[in-house]
Amino acid sequence: MYILSNRRSIFMKTKKLAAAILTAMVVLGLISCTSGPRVRMVELENKGSITNTRTPAWVTNYVEHGISRVQAQSEFRDRYVVIGEESGVNRQFVITWADNFSAQQRIGAMLRTTIASEYQARVQARAQSQGGAQSTTAIGTSSGEFQQEIDSIITSIMTVSYSGAQREADWWSLRRRYDPDIRDEYTDEYTAYVLYTIPKSELNRQLAYALETAVSADSQLYEITIDIARSILQNGIANWGD
Repeated sequence: MYILSNRRSIFMKTKKLAAAILTAMVVLGLISCTSGPRVRMVELENKGSITNTRTPAWVTNYVEHGISRVQAQSEFRDRYVVIGEESGVNRQFVITWADNFSAQQRIGAMLRTTIASEYQARVQARAQSQGGAQSTTAIGTSSGEFQQEIDSIITSIMTVSYSGAQREADWWSLRRRYDPDIRDEYTDEYTAYVLYTIPKSELNRQLAYALETAVSADSQLYEITIDIARSILQNGIANWGD
């Protein structure tokens, strides 16, 4: 009886050990599948390599943190920052693109995002104040009811040619993307950056005027639009670059 009991004990321990090993193998396999390749990136050269010029702070901040960090730099306190970016496998291609880049299209795109958010917030606030217990339904109804006119207003302000934008600088960089676990496989890519700025007071004034002239006095969005225009004149464009 003792021998039989001992054999059963050994069998159960072996079974548990095998189950534990199998579980560990499954977990390691899942980790391997979900972790994916260990992609790394290294800069090979840039515009300042030959002259031993350091990468400007605006480029570093933009690449690592986005345009909002560039906008926060003290030298741009009174100016809005506009940055264009283009990538390609050919250096001359991105340099030519940078030479021909215009801030107008980028300004329009940034205004579209900002003004759309302003309208959405104000339309929802008005719907909540009028909707009472049915505020959720009111918000949905109002958003759909006004969306076509909002889109028309935004399209109008995007087509305006805003003056005052000044080209400040440009930069290019060559980076290599690779997986350290895979030898002799990598991707090299050039990226060009162009920095424009425009005085905040000038863009605020032009945008406010564009909004005021894009909506008729009998529109249901007239008061909201005028309120947005006044806010821009007084406080500037909210969340620029976010």
